[in-house]
Amino acid sequence: MTEQIAETREMRALFSESRFVFLGEAIHGVAEFTRFRLAVAQRFFRENSLLLFEADSSGMLLSHLREEAAYLRLKNFPLVMRTQEILQLLAWGIDRQLPCLGIDCIPRHDLIDFPPNWQPQRRREVAEYLDMKSSTDYFEQRDAKMAGNLLSTAMNYPEHRMLVMLHNLHIKRRGSRENNGLRLRSVREYLEKILPAQSKSIAQLARGGTALHNDLTPFNFQIDDPLSLETHPDAVSHALFPASRIPPDRVAWHHAFERETVPVREQYEGCLVYGRVHLPGLV
Repeated sequence: MTEQIAETREMRALFSESRFVFLGEAIHGVAEFTRFRLAVAQRFFRENSLLLFEADSSGMLLSHLREEAAYLRLKNFPLVMRTQEILQLLAWGIDRQLPCLGIDCIPRHDLIDFPPNWQPQRRREVAEYLDMKSSTDYFEQRDAKMAGNLLSTAMNYPEHRMLVMLHNLHIKRRGSRENNGLRLRSVREYLEKILPAQSKSIAQLARGGTALHNDLTPFNFQIDDPLSLETHPDAVSHALFPASRIPPDRVAWHHAFERETVPVREQYEGCLVYGRVHLPGLV
């Protein structure tokens, strides 16, 4: 079931006035977060738009050029994103003839499926990823690579607006200012160096519910931190907070178990807070 959203002035300001709209999620394995992305796409990204996923960049490009059906494109996604909700979002974009591409550098699409003339480059990508994965700055390198893939896509589609769907960690305005293990220069920060003042970041958060870890293990969570945005008195399901209405001392929780340190209003132009979320439907 698709989420329904009202096209308020705040919604229009967040979702229709920038070329790059980064729409995040605190946890990948949540049904409501993807449903809201579909609702945003349907309302604000119907024409001259791209849908960009945290999925294998080269694999998604190959699937796009082959005009594959939505269910075949799921092989480019991590297992936790191979869900009915992602499938519905992909199918909608394909039906609207919107390019559905990826910006992740993690190779998931099988090498043998690439055409012969693509395989040398694909082998280089796999080797680079393996080197990167064994390095001490893996996450920093990954976000830099994702930003480079996003920039290349923007250059190839100069007239298109882009709905960029990543984990909250990758869309922060000041992720490099975190004071703990969450410190990371985000895709958004890299992009701003090249294309300033063209982006907005909207995080999705939840106070409690059931979700999937990346290894598909379900878990229950409840955030009771009195200084988190998740426990704000107005944080009911579908409460959209533009940065101007977020108290300056409120923080958010990463994957429901790690407290962030930089206030939410400094990281995102807006946040959507759910009271309770649920498991996605795995395909």
